[in-house]
Amino acid sequence: MKNEDEKLEAELWETASNCDGEEKVDALIQLSYRSFNRGDHAESLALCETARDLYEALGAGANTSTLAHIYTGIGYSLNRLRRHTDAAAALDRAVVLYREIGSTEAVVQLRCEGDSWYDAKEYEKAHGAYVAAINEANPDVADREVAINYANAGSALIKLKRWSEALTNFLAARAIYKTLKMPGEIVHCDEEIALCYYWLGNGMEALHHAQLAMDFADTAEDDFHKMWAVARMGLAKKVLEEYDEALELFADAKSRMVRAENPNWRAVIKMERQVASILVIKGRVSEAQEIERRIAAMAEVVFDEGEE
Repeated sequence: MKNEDEKLEAELWETASNCDGEEKVDALIQLSYRSFNRGDHAESLALCETARDLYEALGAGANTSTLAHIYTGIGYSLNRLRRHTDAAAALDRAVVLYREIGSTEAVVQLRCEGDSWYDAKEYEKAHGAYVAAINEANPDVADREVAINYANAGSALIKLKRWSEALTNFLAARAIYKTLKMPGEIVHCDEEIALCYYWLGNGMEALHHAQLAMDFADTAEDDFHKMWAVARMGLAKKVLEEYDEALELFADAKSRMVRAENPNWRAVIKMERQVASILVIKGRVSEAQEIERRIAAMAEVVFDEGEE
Protein backbone atom coordinates (compact mmCIF):
# COMPACT_ATOMS: atom_id res chain seq x y z
CA MET A 1 0.00 0.00 0.00
CA LYS A 2 2.85 2.36 0.91
CA ASN A 3 4.64 1.61 -2.38
CA GLU A 4 1.44 2.36 -4.31
CA ASP A 5 1.05 5.65 -2.47
CA GLU A 6 4.66 6.61 -3.14
CA LYS A 7 4.22 5.69 -6.79
CA LEU A 8 1.13 7.88 -7.07
CA GLU A 9 2.94 10.82 -5.47
CA ALA A 10 5.88 10.37 -7.84
CA GLU A 11 3.46 10.42 -10.78
CA LEU A 12 1.89 13.64 -9.47
CA TRP A 13 5.31 15.29 -9.22
CA GLU A 14 6.09 14.17 -12.77
CA THR A 15 2.81 15.66 -13.98
CA ALA A 16 3.48 18.90 -12.10
CA SER A 17 6.95 19.11 -13.67
CA ASN A 18 6.11 18.19 -17.26
CA CYS A 19 2.54 19.33 -17.90
CA ASP A 20 0.90 22.72 -18.30
CA GLY A 21 -2.46 24.35 -17.66
CA GLU A 22 -5.18 22.72 -15.62
CA GLU A 23 -3.47 19.34 -15.55
CA LYS A 24 -0.42 20.87 -13.83
CA VAL A 25 -2.61 22.84 -11.44
CA ASP A 26 -4.61 19.75 -10.49
CA ALA A 27 -1.40 17.83 -9.75
CA LEU A 28 -0.15 20.67 -7.54
CA ILE A 29 -3.44 20.70 -5.65
CA GLN A 30 -3.28 16.95 -5.08
CA LEU A 31 0.30 17.26 -3.86
CA SER A 32 -0.71 20.07 -1.49
CA TYR A 33 -3.31 17.75 0.08
CA ARG A 34 -0.61 15.21 0.75
CA SER A 35 1.77 17.75 2.25
CA PHE A 36 -0.97 19.15 4.47
CA ASN A 37 -2.03 15.72 5.72
CA ARG A 38 1.51 14.77 6.71
CA GLY A 39 1.95 18.05 8.55
CA ASP A 40 4.26 19.85 6.11
CA HIS A 41 2.21 23.02 5.99
CA ALA A 42 4.97 25.20 4.56
CA GLU A 43 5.19 22.91 1.53
CA SER A 44 1.41 22.72 1.30
CA LEU A 45 1.26 26.53 1.23
CA ALA A 46 3.96 26.78 -1.43
CA LEU A 47 2.17 24.25 -3.64
CA CYS A 48 -1.17 26.04 -3.25
CA GLU A 49 0.36 29.43 -4.02
CA THR A 50 2.04 28.04 -7.14
CA ALA A 51 -1.25 26.48 -8.22
CA ARG A 52 -3.02 29.80 -7.63
CA ASP A 53 -0.50 31.79 -9.69
CA LEU A 54 -0.71 29.34 -12.57
CA TYR A 55 -4.48 29.15 -12.46
CA GLU A 56 -5.04 32.89 -12.27
CA ALA A 57 -2.79 33.22 -15.32
CA LEU A 58 -5.33 31.16 -17.26
CA GLY A 59 -7.70 34.12 -17.03
CA ALA A 60 -11.08 33.40 -18.59
CA GLY A 61 -10.18 29.75 -18.85
CA ALA A 62 -10.03 29.38 -15.06
CA ASN A 63 -12.87 27.78 -13.13
CA THR A 64 -14.09 29.93 -10.23
CA SER A 65 -14.82 26.93 -8.03
CA THR A 66 -11.29 25.57 -8.46
CA LEU A 67 -9.74 28.95 -7.70
CA ALA A 68 -11.89 29.29 -4.58
CA HIS A 69 -10.77 25.83 -3.52
CA ILE A 70 -7.12 26.84 -3.96
CA TYR A 71 -7.58 29.96 -1.83
CA THR A 72 -9.23 27.78 0.83
CA GLY A 73 -6.16 25.54 0.85
CA ILE A 74 -3.91 28.60 1.17
CA GLY A 75 -5.97 29.81 4.13
CA TYR A 76 -5.88 26.45 5.89
CA SER A 77 -2.10 26.13 5.42
CA LEU A 78 -1.51 29.66 6.69
CA ASN A 79 -3.61 28.92 9.76
CA ARG A 80 -1.50 25.88 10.56
CA LEU A 81 1.57 28.11 10.24
CA ARG A 82 -0.09 30.51 12.70
CA ARG A 83 -0.22 33.29 10.15
CA HIS A 84 -3.82 33.93 11.06
CA THR A 85 -4.25 37.41 9.58
CA ASP A 86 -2.92 36.24 6.20
CA ALA A 87 -5.15 33.17 6.46
CA ALA A 88 -8.21 35.33 7.03
CA ALA A 89 -7.39 37.37 3.91
CA ALA A 90 -7.03 34.21 1.79
CA LEU A 91 -10.27 32.76 3.11
CA ASP A 92 -12.04 36.05 2.46
CA ARG A 93 -10.96 35.78 -1.18
CA ALA A 94 -12.34 32.22 -1.25
CA VAL A 95 -15.65 33.49 0.15
CA VAL A 96 -15.92 36.12 -2.59
CA LEU A 97 -15.34 33.48 -5.26
CA TYR A 98 -17.81 31.02 -3.74
CA ARG A 99 -20.41 33.80 -3.60
CA GLU A 100 -19.92 34.43 -7.33
CA ILE A 101 -21.11 30.92 -8.12
CA GLY A 102 -23.78 30.80 -5.41
CA SER A 103 -22.08 28.00 -3.47
CA THR A 104 -23.07 27.29 0.14
CA GLU A 105 -19.36 26.71 0.72
CA ALA A 106 -19.20 30.51 1.17
CA VAL A 107 -20.93 30.13 4.53
CA VAL A 108 -18.51 27.42 5.67
CA GLN A 109 -15.47 29.46 4.69
CA LEU A 110 -16.90 32.58 6.34
CA ARG A 111 -16.84 30.62 9.59
CA CYS A 112 -13.24 29.59 8.93
CA GLU A 113 -12.39 33.21 8.17
CA GLY A 114 -13.98 34.18 11.47
CA ASP A 115 -11.91 31.54 13.25
CA SER A 116 -8.76 32.98 11.68
CA TRP A 117 -9.61 36.51 12.82
CA TYR A 118 -10.39 35.11 16.29
CA ASP A 119 -7.03 33.36 16.49
CA ALA A 120 -5.40 36.63 15.38
CA LYS A 121 -7.23 38.29 18.33
CA GLU A 122 -9.14 40.50 15.90
CA TYR A 123 -12.42 39.85 17.67
CA GLU A 124 -14.47 42.56 15.96
CA LYS A 125 -13.55 41.18 12.54
CA ALA A 126 -14.21 37.64 13.76
CA HIS A 127 -17.66 38.68 14.95
CA GLY A 128 -18.35 40.31 11.58
CA ALA A 129 -17.47 37.13 9.70
CA TYR A 130 -19.66 34.97 11.93
CA VAL A 131 -22.60 37.38 11.57
CA ALA A 132 -22.17 37.36 7.79
CA ALA A 133 -22.25 33.55 7.85
CA ILE A 134 -25.47 33.60 9.88
CA ASN A 135 -27.07 36.13 7.55
CA GLU A 136 -26.09 34.22 4.42
CA ALA A 137 -27.45 30.91 5.65
CA ASN A 138 -30.22 29.43 3.51
CA PRO A 139 -32.21 26.17 3.55
CA ASP A 140 -29.22 24.36 2.01
CA VAL A 141 -27.02 25.28 4.98
CA ALA A 142 -27.21 22.79 7.83
CA ASP A 143 -28.78 24.03 11.08
CA ARG A 144 -25.69 22.84 12.93
CA GLU A 145 -23.56 25.24 10.88
CA VAL A 146 -25.84 28.11 11.87
CA ALA A 147 -25.66 27.11 15.53
CA ILE A 148 -21.86 27.00 15.40
CA ASN A 149 -21.77 30.51 13.99
CA TYR A 150 -24.11 31.82 16.69
CA ALA A 151 -21.90 30.27 19.37
CA ASN A 152 -18.71 31.54 17.75
CA ALA A 153 -20.19 35.02 17.45
CA GLY A 154 -21.00 34.80 21.15
CA SER A 155 -17.40 33.86 21.95
CA ALA A 156 -16.09 36.86 20.01
CA LEU A 157 -18.53 39.15 21.80
CA ILE A 158 -17.37 37.80 25.16
CA LYS A 159 -13.83 38.81 24.23
CA LEU A 160 -15.23 42.25 23.43
CA LYS A 161 -17.08 42.26 26.79
CA ARG A 162 -20.40 42.83 25.03
CA TRP A 163 -22.20 40.56 27.44
CA SER A 164 -25.82 41.19 26.47
CA GLU A 165 -25.15 40.56 22.76
CA ALA A 166 -23.08 37.50 23.60
CA LEU A 167 -25.95 36.16 25.69
CA THR A 168 -28.39 36.58 22.80
CA ASN A 169 -26.12 34.62 20.48
CA PHE A 170 -25.52 31.76 22.90
CA LEU A 171 -29.24 31.48 23.61
CA ALA A 172 -29.87 31.26 19.85
CA ALA A 173 -27.20 28.59 19.46
CA ARG A 174 -28.59 26.64 22.41
CA ALA A 175 -32.10 26.67 20.94
CA ILE A 176 -30.86 25.19 17.65
CA TYR A 177 -28.71 22.57 19.36
CA LYS A 178 -31.73 21.57 21.42
CA THR A 179 -33.80 20.89 18.29
CA LEU A 180 -30.86 18.87 16.95
CA LYS A 181 -30.63 16.91 20.23
CA MET A 182 -26.93 17.70 20.78
CA PRO A 183 -26.37 17.82 24.57
CA GLY A 184 -22.59 18.05 24.23
CA GLU A 185 -22.93 21.37 22.43
CA ILE A 186 -25.73 22.60 24.71
CA VAL A 187 -23.54 22.26 27.81
CA HIS A 188 -20.95 24.61 26.30
CA CYS A 189 -23.71 27.13 25.63
CA ASP A 190 -24.98 26.81 29.21
CA GLU A 191 -21.49 27.49 30.56
CA GLU A 192 -21.14 30.64 28.46
CA ILE A 193 -24.72 31.76 29.17
CA ALA A 194 -23.97 31.47 32.89
CA LEU A 195 -20.85 33.60 32.38
CA CYS A 196 -22.83 36.28 30.54
CA TYR A 197 -25.47 36.38 33.26
CA TYR A 198 -22.71 36.71 35.85
CA TRP A 199 -21.34 39.81 34.16
CA LEU A 200 -24.86 41.15 33.73
CA GLY A 201 -25.41 40.74 37.47
CA ASN A 202 -28.23 38.18 37.17
CA GLY A 203 -27.24 35.61 39.74
CA MET A 204 -30.36 33.47 39.53
CA GLU A 205 -30.11 32.90 35.77
CA ALA A 206 -26.36 32.38 36.10
CA LEU A 207 -27.02 29.73 38.74
CA HIS A 208 -29.73 28.08 36.63
CA HIS A 209 -27.49 27.60 33.61
CA ALA A 210 -24.48 26.64 35.69
CA GLN A 211 -26.63 23.94 37.29
CA LEU A 212 -27.72 22.70 33.86
CA ALA A 213 -24.05 22.42 32.89
CA MET A 214 -23.30 20.65 36.17
CA ASP A 215 -26.13 18.19 35.62
CA PHE A 216 -24.79 17.29 32.19
CA ALA A 217 -21.24 16.89 33.46
CA ASP A 218 -22.33 14.65 36.33
CA THR A 219 -24.54 12.51 34.09
CA ALA A 220 -21.94 12.19 31.35
CA GLU A 221 -19.06 11.80 33.84
CA ASP A 222 -17.36 14.53 31.82
CA ASP A 223 -14.41 15.93 33.78
CA PHE A 224 -13.78 18.81 31.37
CA HIS A 225 -17.29 20.20 31.57
CA LYS A 226 -17.44 19.44 35.29
CA MET A 227 -14.47 21.76 35.75
CA TRP A 228 -16.15 24.63 33.93
CA ALA A 229 -19.55 24.00 35.48
CA VAL A 230 -18.04 24.24 38.96
CA ALA A 231 -16.32 27.50 38.00
CA ARG A 232 -19.56 28.96 36.62
CA MET A 233 -21.41 27.84 39.72
CA GLY A 234 -18.86 29.75 41.80
CA LEU A 235 -19.48 32.91 39.79
CA ALA A 236 -23.22 32.57 40.26
CA LYS A 237 -22.84 32.13 44.01
CA LYS A 238 -20.62 35.21 44.13
CA VAL A 239 -23.29 37.36 42.45
CA LEU A 240 -25.84 35.97 44.90
CA GLU A 241 -23.48 36.97 47.73
CA GLU A 242 -23.22 33.38 48.94
CA TYR A 243 -19.52 33.91 49.46
CA ASP A 244 -18.55 30.85 51.49
CA GLU A 245 -20.07 28.52 48.90
CA ALA A 246 -18.42 30.53 46.12
CA LEU A 247 -15.00 30.15 47.78
CA GLU A 248 -15.45 26.38 48.01
CA LEU A 249 -16.49 26.17 44.37
CA PHE A 250 -13.59 28.31 43.16
CA ALA A 251 -11.14 26.16 45.12
CA ASP A 252 -12.67 23.04 43.55
CA ALA A 253 -12.56 24.54 40.05
CA LYS A 254 -8.94 25.62 40.43
CA SER A 255 -7.93 22.18 41.69
CA ARG A 256 -9.58 20.58 38.66
CA MET A 257 -7.86 23.02 36.31
CA VAL A 258 -4.33 22.44 37.60
CA ARG A 259 -4.83 18.67 37.38
CA ALA A 260 -5.88 18.85 33.74
CA GLU A 261 -3.49 17.45 31.13
CA ASN A 262 -2.86 20.95 29.72
CA PRO A 263 -3.80 23.41 32.48
CA ASN A 264 -5.50 26.64 31.42
CA TRP A 265 -3.26 28.95 33.42
CA ARG A 266 -5.23 32.04 32.49
CA ALA A 267 -8.33 30.47 34.00
CA VAL A 268 -6.38 29.38 37.08
CA ILE A 269 -5.25 32.94 37.73
CA LYS A 270 -8.77 34.24 37.18
CA MET A 271 -10.04 31.75 39.76
CA GLU A 272 -7.44 32.97 42.22
CA ARG A 273 -8.48 36.56 41.62
CA GLN A 274 -12.11 35.70 42.21
CA VAL A 275 -11.09 34.24 45.56
CA ALA A 276 -9.08 37.36 46.37
CA SER A 277 -11.99 39.64 45.52
CA ILE A 278 -14.30 37.73 47.87
CA LEU A 279 -11.72 37.83 50.64
CA VAL A 280 -11.61 41.61 50.29
CA ILE A 281 -15.41 41.74 50.57
CA LYS A 282 -15.17 39.63 53.72
CA GLY A 283 -12.56 41.98 55.18
CA ARG A 284 -9.68 39.52 54.85
CA VAL A 285 -7.54 41.98 52.91
CA SER A 286 -4.11 40.65 53.90
CA GLU A 287 -5.05 37.17 52.60
CA ALA A 288 -6.26 38.68 49.34
CA GLN A 289 -3.03 40.64 48.96
CA GLU A 290 -1.00 37.49 49.50
CA ILE A 291 -2.89 35.75 46.69
CA GLU A 292 -2.26 38.70 44.35
CA ARG A 293 1.45 38.67 45.29
CA ARG A 294 1.73 34.94 44.72
CA ILE A 295 0.15 34.92 41.26
CA ALA A 296 1.75 38.13 39.95
CA ALA A 297 4.76 36.43 38.31
CA MET A 298 2.65 33.80 36.57
CA ALA A 299 0.19 36.46 35.37
CA GLU A 300 3.04 38.29 33.63
CA VAL A 301 3.90 35.09 31.77
CA VAL A 302 0.49 33.86 30.66
CA PHE A 303 -1.29 37.12 29.81
CA ASP A 304 -0.36 39.35 26.90
CA GLU A 305 0.14 43.02 27.66
CA GLY A 306 -3.23 44.65 28.25
CA GLU A 307 -5.06 41.30 27.97
CA GLU A 308 -6.22 41.17 31.58
